[in-house]
Amino acid sequence: MKFGGLAIAGALFYAAPIGAGLTGAPYIAALAFAGLFFLWVMVMKSEPFRDGPAMILPTLMIHFALASACLGLGHLLRALLGIEATAPLAGWLGLGLGGIALGRILWVPKKEAEIEAIAETALKKLNDFAEEAEVFLEETPDLPLLHPTEAEAAALAQAFGALDALPAEVASEDDIRRILTPLEAELRPHILLDALLDRAARTRTRRDRRAGLLLASETGFARAERGTKRMAAVFEQIVEAADVITLAQYLLAARDLLRDDPSRETELPALQRLLDISEQIEGEQPDLAEELVALAQQIEDIRQEDEHE
Repeated sequence: MKFGGLAIAGALFYAAPIGAGLTGAPYIAALAFAGLFFLWVMVMKSEPFRDGPAMILPTLMIHFALASACLGLGHLLRALLGIEATAPLAGWLGLGLGGIALGRILWVPKKEAEIEAIAETALKKLNDFAEEAEVFLEETPDLPLLHPTEAEAAALAQAFGALDALPAEVASEDDIRRILTPLEAELRPHILLDALLDRAARTRTRRDRRAGLLLASETGFARAERGTKRMAAVFEQIVEAADVITLAQYLLAARDLLRDDPSRETELPALQRLLDISEQIEGEQPDLAEELVALAQQIEDIRQEDEHE
């Protein structure tokens, strides 16, 4: 509705000089309509000359040319149509002023200027952010991206193909290490560990649970992923699969882990979780249950030592 009204206001505004030409107004009337056009700019814009007074003269020249063109069009139509009627110039000027008044009522310069200012500010902030992000990316090429790059995806596909060629339940540790070790130079730690844990969850094979355990507990990948509780995630996969063989290997790896770096006890399962699993398997696997309790006690001793220090 608003833009329809503005279209009507504009039609009245431009119809004035054309109508004046149709009714035989002299060409000197172009000066009056140029002033009318200039008034339109002054009324419809809260800041008509943001670039300074230097734009006033060029604006007047453009408006005079536009008024002359509209007036000339009216005279051309008068000649082509053979119109002989005349009308006072004041009436057409009044029509133009009416168009300006209608446009001013529908278009609030201050409000539109505020909207425009908000849009300009938002665009400026967006551009500044884009520039800062571009500089940041240039200065920090090794960002911890959440998804593998094309090269990493290719390396993963090749490694997973090699793992698939190993026996699902009795793959040797040496064979698994042979496949995983070269990946240290090709993949970021979190990409490989996430991929292996996801793979183990999908395949539910001892081979893949063992691969996740090896990386989470012993390699440089584990050191780089300190604090991410990968060992706890591996433990849950082993428990869910009721994989007592890998659980025994897990307990050995956890003891070695704490011996080499006691501070990494935070990456292991919660104490209560270890004790709960110990109670669940005590009847069928008393030795493993005892080892779980011993691991929980070892973690508790480390925490008490830290508190005393």
